[in-house]
Amino acid sequence: MNARDYYLTIQAVIHAAPHILRSEVRFDEIDVNECYIRGTLYLLGDLELHIAEYVVTEPGIQRLKYRYHLQTAEDKILVSRWDNVAHHPQIRTFPHHRHDQRGEVHPSAPMDITKLLDAVLAFIPSEG
Repeated sequence: MNARDYYLTIQAVIHAAPHILRSEVRFDEIDVNECYIRGTLYLLGDLELHIAEYVVTEPGIQRLKYRYHLQTAEDKILVSRWDNVAHHPQIRTFPHHRHDQRGEVHPSAPMDITKLLDAVLAFIPSEG
């Protein structure tokens, strides 16, 4: 898979998610198999999900850097953030981890857009 195909796959996942109201995603192709994807997904529950991935697609998909930041739309208050910045070596899933709204750091499996969109469902308030 090349970088453009990867981006098209990401777009398809985003467009298929019923909890995304609108998306603004930018694709920067660095090389045929290397790209940077960033943008904002506007979710139900008045939430914004800011995404950033630096990806190499061959010989397999490698998310060398990622950051997924979920916040309230109006107040811009952190709800949760997943990233793989190597700054918490004490976490058993190092470098993958999640920050909660209190600033605490938790173990996290390596994330991608599909896993992320499933994970954010837990933060969307249910109606009724």
